[in-house]
Amino acid sequence: MQNTFHHLARGICIKDNKVLLAQATGYTNTFLPGGHIEFGESAKDALSREIEEELGITSRIGRLLGLVEHKWEKKGILNCEINQVFEVESDEFVANINPKSIESHLNFFWCNADELSIINLQPYPLSNLIKKYMNGNKEIWWESTLNAEIDDSNRN
Repeated sequence: MQNTFHHLARGICIKDNKVLLAQATGYTNTFLPGGHIEFGESAKDALSREIEEELGITSRIGRLLGLVEHKWEKKGILNCEINQVFEVESDEFVANINPKSIESHLNFFWCNADELSIINLQPYPLSNLIKKYMNGNKEIWWESTLNAEIDDSNRN
């Protein structure tokens, strides 16, 4: 079986107790804004670049919240990733208005913390980590799905 590895920077943008999420056209899962870290690029620089490319928004990347290791299967190929998750702020975000994506295959929307687990947020440990964070827990995160079985929510 062929294997693929992804090194990602993701951001938690919160306005009025809502979290900004993204969804790719044709997929059921959702994810935090951000994307791949290029070779030689810092995670914070990658996250800032990705938000600019996806939303055309200037952002301030804050502190590292933690890491989430994750795996999934796509067309029979095992994919593994490391997500470095940071706080993100921008004066251009408005909580009740979904930001318009510059990339036609992505949609962005605000989500209540209570809805994170029902909208298939991936990697799935982020649902509980974000809820804890929004309730004041500021501990550094580390979660992994690498020892878990791949189920239908992680296979397409």
